[in-house]
Amino acid sequence: MATNKLKPKFCESAPKGNHFDGDGLYLLVAPDLKRYWRMACYLNGKRKLLAFGRFPKVSLAQAREERRKAQVLIKQGIDPVQEARQKKEEIKQAERQQAVDAGNTFEQITRRLHACKQGKTTEEYRDKMFRMLEIHMFPAIGHKTLKEIEGKELLALFRKVAQRSNHGRPMTYMAKKLCQWTAEVYDLAHVEDASFSINPCRAIIKHLPDHDTQHMARIRFQELPKFLQALEQYRGHPVTKAAIWTLLYTGMRQASVRRAVWGDFDLDNAIWHRRPEKADKEAHDLPLPTQAVELLHSRRLLTGQGENDLVFPSVRSNFYPMSEAAVCQAIERMGFPMVGHGLRGVVSTGLNELGYNPRLVEVQLGHKKTDAIEAAYNDAKHFVDRKKMMQTWADYLEQAASQNLVVSMKKQAQEVA
Repeated sequence: MATNKLKPKFCESAPKGNHFDGDGLYLLVAPDLKRYWRMACYLNGKRKLLAFGRFPKVSLAQAREERRKAQVLIKQGIDPVQEARQKKEEIKQAERQQAVDAGNTFEQITRRLHACKQGKTTEEYRDKMFRMLEIHMFPAIGHKTLKEIEGKELLALFRKVAQRSNHGRPMTYMAKKLCQWTAEVYDLAHVEDASFSINPCRAIIKHLPDHDTQHMARIRFQELPKFLQALEQYRGHPVTKAAIWTLLYTGMRQASVRRAVWGDFDLDNAIWHRRPEKADKEAHDLPLPTQAVELLHSRRLLTGQGENDLVFPSVRSNFYPMSEAAVCQAIERMGFPMVGHGLRGVVSTGLNELGYNPRLVEVQLGHKKTDAIEAAYNDAKHFVDRKKMMQTWADYLEQAASQNLVVSMKKQAQEVA
């Protein structure tokens, strides 16, 4: 049978149909006039169809060379398709090993990002970032280099997370956080290698589902006495119960309470030298009412005595802080539709009900300064005034816990005064 029948000029203008070159090789011209190289052959008595690419990217001479290589393999009983796949996989594995050796995989760069953030964010935030990327991203792309990760692959991963639910709510917020953290991985790769400048996350985040922000659930102020009575009767872990009382006595965020160590407290002078919740914020001195001091003294008998020992450790280990979910789960078991952060709103409402200057309340809660006047007020600290305010609030909590009614806040303030 004749071979090499086709001519390059003919291949450029050949009409629709199959045009044979011999030994199974032919040029397929599709209805849209796109041209593809195909080779029909038999291996172990079974017909196979090989593809060698498109013309003119693959020239006639190159197609004939591919035919020759395929014929050699077929004579040896080797499937050319499987051989090509195996070689492609070997090349990919070699490239990945080179990437590992050079420290250029997604996981390796993420680990360096985690190290770079030390001292720039809280340890809790830094570890959470790494853990979320480890859970949601590493299984799919952790072993890949950034150059082989396609934007559509990242988009699919983020959308998959957004479709999941956590406590009945879609994880759209987590999907966007993962995209932001992944963008930081790409940014670090660019810092380490200026020739790498691609960051698909900047465009991807625009196409992720919007997060439906909902205010933290919290009880109405009128429900506070019932909540306090339920807290008194709560038979859960004493560490969790003490943490809830501390949140009520101080109005602080859960993160501050969970990360607190004994070295932060001056119980003799009733002061909590609260560490900044972010590395770029100043420390925040908080006055402690007598009830909080008594609670902390009793807690210290149950935990380590060292300056760096956690005040509210995990129920499983004294070396790890209490989990984020511990307080929320305790409140849920008590029968109230509120998350732990909602206690801050309860404290804020109560202090304002007492008639205190809202700016003084904001200083106590550690909220951001919104203008120059408030900044000056904030810098003044007004520690003595805040001490009186928080003692009045703690006394109210104590009284409300023993009565199934809402005590008049103004009357309470007058009695304390």
